[in-house]
Amino acid sequence: MNPVQHDVAAKKFLILQDGREAHLVYREIGTHVWDLYHTFVPTDFRGKGIASLLAEAALKAAKEQGKKIIPNCSFVQTYLKRHPQYSDLVIME
Repeated sequence: MNPVQHDVAAKKFLILQDGREAHLVYREIGTHVWDLYHTFVPTDFRGKGIASLLAEAALKAAKEQGKKIIPNCSFVQTYLKRHPQYSDLVIME
């Protein structure tokens, strides 16, 4: 599995595998908040933990950069329920 990359210009975390991309995209709201709003994993890559890798990378980066997050993506919401150590990052709009 290739590592997660953070494409700051495109505002997404991604994994490129076999020429295809899995990603978690976000919007910046001001300078201190990321709205994590969509995760996509190609069908034949699903069930391999790729979405979890993307969510973990996004949440770790948010924490390291002092960001708060709005978890509008349903996968990120589920991930946060399983990983309460990131709950301090969550704010609501």
